[in-house]
Amino acid sequence: MFTKTLLSASIMLAVSPATMAKPTSFLDETVVTATRTTQAKKDVSSSIESETRQKMDANLVHDVKDALKYTPGVAATGGGRFGISGFNIRGVEGSRVKTMIDGVQQPAPYNPGANEQRSYPNAVEIDTLQAIEVNKGPASTLYGSDAIGGAVLLKTKDPSDVLVTDEDEHRFGLKTSYASVNEEFKNTFTWAMRQGELETLVMATYADGGETKTHGSGADVAGPNRGAANPADSELGNLLGKVYYQVNDDHRVGATVEYYKKQYDEDELSQNGYTIMPGFTYTDNYNEDDRERIRVGVEHQWQINSALADDIDWSFNVQHSNSTFENFDTTGFIGQRNRERIAKDKTLQFDAQFAKLAGANKDHQLNYGVNLVHNDFELNNTDFRLGTGTAGAGNTGVPDAELLQWGVFLQDQMYLLDDKLIVTAGARYDRFEAKPSSDTGYINDFDSNKDDAVTLKLGSVYHLNNNLSVYGQISQGFKAPTAEDLYYFYGMGSIFNPNPNLKAEKSLAYELGLRGQSELASFELASFYTQYSDFIADAQLGVDTATGKDVFTKQNLDEVTIYGAELSSTLYLDTALGAPKGSYAKASLAYADGEEKDSGRSLNSVAPLTSVLGLGIDTDNYGGQINWTLVASKNDWLEEDHADTSGYGVVDLSAYYKPTQDLTLRAGLFNAFDKKYWSYRNVSGSEHGTGGADINSEPGRNWSLVVDYQF
Repeated sequence: MFTKTLLSASIMLAVSPATMAKPTSFLDETVVTATRTTQAKKDVSSSIESETRQKMDANLVHDVKDALKYTPGVAATGGGRFGISGFNIRGVEGSRVKTMIDGVQQPAPYNPGANEQRSYPNAVEIDTLQAIEVNKGPASTLYGSDAIGGAVLLKTKDPSDVLVTDEDEHRFGLKTSYASVNEEFKNTFTWAMRQGELETLVMATYADGGETKTHGSGADVAGPNRGAANPADSELGNLLGKVYYQVNDDHRVGATVEYYKKQYDEDELSQNGYTIMPGFTYTDNYNEDDRERIRVGVEHQWQINSALADDIDWSFNVQHSNSTFENFDTTGFIGQRNRERIAKDKTLQFDAQFAKLAGANKDHQLNYGVNLVHNDFELNNTDFRLGTGTAGAGNTGVPDAELLQWGVFLQDQMYLLDDKLIVTAGARYDRFEAKPSSDTGYINDFDSNKDDAVTLKLGSVYHLNNNLSVYGQISQGFKAPTAEDLYYFYGMGSIFNPNPNLKAEKSLAYELGLRGQSELASFELASFYTQYSDFIADAQLGVDTATGKDVFTKQNLDEVTIYGAELSSTLYLDTALGAPKGSYAKASLAYADGEEKDSGRSLNSVAPLTSVLGLGIDTDNYGGQINWTLVASKNDWLEEDHADTSGYGVVDLSAYYKPTQDLTLRAGLFNAFDKKYWSYRNVSGSEHGTGGADINSEPGRNWSLVVDYQF
């Protein structure tokens, strides 16, 4: 009943006002990820979600996960000690979703399955972001490997995003916030300047907090039955600097420096008293984690106006991502020890893109280019026995590896029938190679894994009138196996053998949608169906006869399918119903299903039916909103013994007031009715309410305050 009623109400809210309204002109959002150039969202042949700075401020977002929590079909995954692990787009996540910051590829996530070390592409400060764009579905024709399930572009602010005039000026900002969910105080200072042809931006952030709370009823005890989050101290520092100079009418150059550093010290009380085998009971567990990322980049925009191209944009970036995890504990078998786990990821990336208007009527917008990524991945693990003062190499599970990827792409966006029909065709060729190397932490020797791929895309948008458009797209994607996919080895509690002969994953996606917008309402309704072949997944091979341990490896599955539909809509209550100026209602719905063909079982990564209903008002001086998130239960899993999750509803409230033009005060109350619930992503083998399950519960009632002064 819940599903049918919610679906019917959402569609009626979205479609009815738009189809009854008289035609009217409107300005659409502009997006970048769909074509690698700025264009109107109404001309894009696939679903693109954009979270603007304005939306993030209105929702008092604490991190990227908060920024996407109302976005249909999209979510940031992970949290806690290791932070956000990546993104889930329509049931696809991990290294199958490409994450970029200002177009720079972020390292592939690394998770060996243990609590000693995990490395994720999450080193970004939310206050520095101007927008988050999500390209749903395969985006490999533009972005290559790892975009088989979509792409997420995190766009940091430019000076022009802070400056308010076209004249020479200085702008300053100080944003102070507090979030009770992790008791974090944060301050962000901003300075932007324009002087003649020079523009600069400096943003500095410092935050001090603790662990993200679980629900307040979780047991505050030590040991495996702990329900409260492990206590922690968190400290974050971030610096963003940009400079641009307009050399002349044809040349603009720029440089960016970005530095992120986070320290997280945790008292791992949940591990104390845990016994893995006789004589191996953990006590005195604590962790000291240090993560940092530094990026230095240069770029050049050239209006060449030649037969080759009208414009050329090229950039070169150097990025180093490092993490150090020090895990201290005491056991009866070993005594006091420190397991130090260091991961280093060094990336060199070159991009060049050419744009050209072609055809007799300039109705072909050509974009073509090349990108090259060279990545060095290195692990240094050391086990220190503090009682004896000895040390030895720790098993890394994955070898050091050199990864090389390069690709060339071409896209033609054709504007036909007086711009009523837009057809987009794209093609890309990619080649990739992974070169592993052995050392004391990983003694196995394997040959390189290399392959290439061609991906194609064809999409179109037809504007029925000024209010309604239909769109559709067929696109291919691929994902080269990561070093972890290919070479991961483990032999303690069970045996996990490498498979260096894995093939690249491939996908074929179909999408069909309808968009509408008028002075009364706007909506987008999308349906999708995606087939994945050579899908990389864990597989059990049997039992080792010598040790009795279960044996696993990675294998390519024949076929995986994911399909579904999504709806997002806004009703402008002031124009539609005569409500106070600036008032609106929103509704979104996301449904997806996915299964592995051979077993017929559902994928764990596919979210249950989710809807968000919202009511709000925005004016020049004040505003607020209430959002009700509804999530259905999930009881279909790939494993038969996986615990189910119950459905839930969560209410969030937020408001703002501007006593002066430059000062904004914001407040938010989240999970207002203190609902105790679990996300399907954080539940595995234990039922709700049993020992240890509460530590995976979501936060209870929490609140935030923000004071933002821009002058």
